[in-house]
Amino acid sequence: MRRSNRGFTLIEIMIVIAIIGIVITIGYPSLTEYMKKGRRADAAGLLTEQAQILERFYSKSNLYTGATGLSTGNDFYTITPTIADQTFTLTAIRKPGSNMATDKCGDFTISNTGARGLVNNTATVKDCWGR
Repeated sequence: MRRSNRGFTLIEIMIVIAIIGIVITIGYPSLTEYMKKGRRADAAGLLTEQAQILERFYSKSNLYTGATGLSTGNDFYTITPTIADQTFTLTAIRKPGSNMATDKCGDFTISNTGARGLVNNTATVKDCWGR
């Protein structure tokens, strides 16, 4: 009788599973960092957009207070404005429970002078704002 060679052996399946595990272990941190980088860019863009809204309002009324149309944030950051007549600071605060809650860049800030900063961070402004 001839023996039929159909299917895979247990050792072949275990080798494939081990290789998949190694690839996932190496690739997952890179994937999550890539996704976080995109979300940081969204937060920075949203802050810049809100600062432009405030500047347009200021050019019409010579005050920042009373500006309308400001965003409250997105799924990962909450935008908190601190507005006075002649100054403002916008802060993008990480939402608790989101995967950005422990991000190395912390919370983003931008002021009426265009100064960009970070709060509660372990990274540099240049790394997080991209400038």
